[in-house]
Amino acid sequence: MIKVAVCDDENKQRETIVHIVNKALELTNEHYKIVPFTNGEQLMFSALDFDIYFLDIQMNKLTGIEVAKKIRLVNEKSIIIFITGYKDYVFDAFDVSAFHYILKPIDEEKLKNILYRALLQLEKKDKFIVAKTISHSTKIFLKDIMYLESEQRKLKVHTIYDIIEYYHKLSDIEQELRESHFFRCHKSYIVNLSYVQSFDNTFITLKNSEKIYISKYRLNNFSKAFMYYLKDEAQ
Repeated sequence: MIKVAVCDDENKQRETIVHIVNKALELTNEHYKIVPFTNGEQLMFSALDFDIYFLDIQMNKLTGIEVAKKIRLVNEKSIIIFITGYKDYVFDAFDVSAFHYILKPIDEEKLKNILYRALLQLEKKDKFIVAKTISHSTKIFLKDIMYLESEQRKLKVHTIYDIIEYYHKLSDIEQELRESHFFRCHKSYIVNLSYVQSFDNTFITLKNSEKIYISKYRLNNFSKAFMYYLKDEAQ
């Protein structure tokens, strides 16, 4: 089930957002629940386990930015979409990894399109691979993989919480990942573009400061792939 929170202290605006989101989700095959909140404090007393948050920024007491910061303390992967009448907070929105920033008055078609893109993003987060060994199988979500490393006949999957090893070919896993934001940057490495912080002619630096090799023969294509990824994320 897709759980959506709508937080706005203006009744008319909140009802409008709920109406548009409900109308859009009715056209999908998703099971969903929309919960309206009249202020940030009310939302803070909820479980904070929503998949998508629509937040007004200018609210009494807690602002939408403050609410988003509290959400991020317990939920790093949820999608936060700001809806506001002010342009001044766009850089604050980046600080909490907002998915989008919509200016009022609300354009219904734009809100629907952003919501559908958010649903696609959630769908990507649920994709996984299965690491099979003789004794057991491990389900690994793609969103948790920072990079994959080939060492002799073993595949090392470096995730945000552990390193999982099993016998598998890097070329085969590359095929499994071809529709996702992964790039084979070296004969021994495949990197998840969402964890890339920066790169130079020799190394890719990840957001956790780890460095992995990049082949000079793949550098140009990697640069293009990463730019396309950033452009896609910014839309």
